[in-house]
Amino acid sequence: MQPEKPTRGPTPTHSRKEIAAVAIKIADAEGLEAASVRNIARNLGSGAMTLYRYLPTKEDLWAVMIDEASVFEPQEPTGDLRADLTILARRRRQNFLRHPWLAPLLATRPVIGPNYLRGMERDLTVLGGAGLSIEDSIEVLNLIYSWVSGAVQAELTERRNSDQSGLDRDSWRMRMQPYLVSLLETGDFPYLSKMTEAAEFAAPDEQFETGLAIILGGIEARYSATSEND
Repeated sequence: MQPEKPTRGPTPTHSRKEIAAVAIKIADAEGLEAASVRNIARNLGSGAMTLYRYLPTKEDLWAVMIDEASVFEPQEPTGDLRADLTILARRRRQNFLRHPWLAPLLATRPVIGPNYLRGMERDLTVLGGAGLSIEDSIEVLNLIYSWVSGAVQAELTERRNSDQSGLDRDSWRMRMQPYLVSLLETGDFPYLSKMTEAAEFAAPDEQFETGLAIILGGIEARYSATSEND
């Protein structure tokens, strides 16, 4: 990330934190592409060229947006690995849902900013408090971070498609049902037929909790076995 203050020119009238806050507000409401330097400057009552002194490129702007949006609440380790990871994953999901542009943007670029690094330090501290080594903690965090990001992006994509089509999940299923039934009746998809007969599509919160429970069950089993063998 670039230094906080411009190295040349007059005394700055805005801070990166202020610029990022405005950019995040725009992106949350209208999407990431709407958070242009021109729109941000208009909201700040400033000129676009002035803001380029603080954040010369779009990458610089996105970096400070990610870092400012990555401020989480502190979390004290309890020593209970499953409970601590549950809190961590739920908080991460809620933050991604508050900022729908954040998970897709994070998936495309590395992040090195003070707030994001503080969050990682906190998460590593939580896992260390549960008895994991630094190597195991990094593996677990990478898994949780990746899974939560993917789950949220799928949830947001479905929400966006529903908004664009005007069809919620049940309405879409009703529209597609005749075609799906015609395919399943061929007998070529026996397991999919069983799935559609048995499955009730859960709401996003329930889907997330079910997936999280499966992930945490695997983590718990792996590292419980590791600690028993030590």
